[in-house]
Amino acid sequence: MKKNKFTEFLKGKGYYVLLFVGVIAIAAIALIGSNLSSDQKDQDNNFVDLNEPDNNIAADDNNNVVADNNQASGDVANNQGNTQPGVKDNSNQNVADNDSLLEFDVYTEAEENGIDLSQDQAQSETAQAEEVAEAEPDAVETSGNTVQADSTPVIDSLKFNKDAGLLWPVEGNVIMKYSMDHVIYHATLMQYKCNPAIIIDAEVGTEVKAAANGIVSSIDTNEETGLTVTMNVGDGYSLVYGQLEDVSLKVGDKLAEGEVIGIVSEPTKYYSVEGSNLYFQVLENEETMNPMLLLR
Repeated sequence: MKKNKFTEFLKGKGYYVLLFVGVIAIAAIALIGSNLSSDQKDQDNNFVDLNEPDNNIAADDNNNVVADNNQASGDVANNQGNTQPGVKDNSNQNVADNDSLLEFDVYTEAEENGIDLSQDQAQSETAQAEEVAEAEPDAVETSGNTVQADSTPVIDSLKFNKDAGLLWPVEGNVIMKYSMDHVIYHATLMQYKCNPAIIIDAEVGTEVKAAANGIVSSIDTNEETGLTVTMNVGDGYSLVYGQLEDVSLKVGDKLAEGEVIGIVSEPTKYYSVEGSNLYFQVLENEETMNPMLLLR
């Protein structure tokens, strides 16, 4: 019974039910269609149409920037290429042309004014030569030998006769022997030490003579040996004379064996106990050697 009533109720209300369901369906379709339309618009906004005028202008600007960068790179490459072999660089040529034009204008103006530039040029060259001559060191004339000032004399012509030996520079006793392999006692210093020369006893004022032919290579003064003269006698040999005074020589002077170098002076403080003496040293290739092996 109840089933029949429900069926009759549905038949009586069926029109309204269908109408309600249809409205809901239409509303749902409309809502879905609105959402799809909105999504489509968003997608369309994300795409750029390159065929539009504004976009074409932007594209042209980008192309121009790229073209300018390529042009700049090409210019740099061209400049670098000009410095490589085989590529002609006209910059120096332009400078040379400008100098030539300037020189031509100067000579043209000088000729119009009656000026002889050749004479001025000769005077300029003469002045330059004089300046060079003044800058060069003065030559010193010494006993037939010309040596430059403040330079070691040229003594290639000197030959030392080792077999003939050396002349004694003064006559006297050797009060301190040469000793480089062992120490000897120095009375003034009160100590034992090596001695690179021989100390010859000699009175003050005794003439000191050249022991061999040679050229004065240095004249100096030091605390130990006082006024000291060094002579180069050739073949790598040099003679050193210390404890001197009244030396009238100069560097570059040439002396023959037996000529006077100076006289014996008062002893320095290093030899006050030993008394007045001549300090005599022999060098072979700048190394000391025993003078007694050469003195005759």
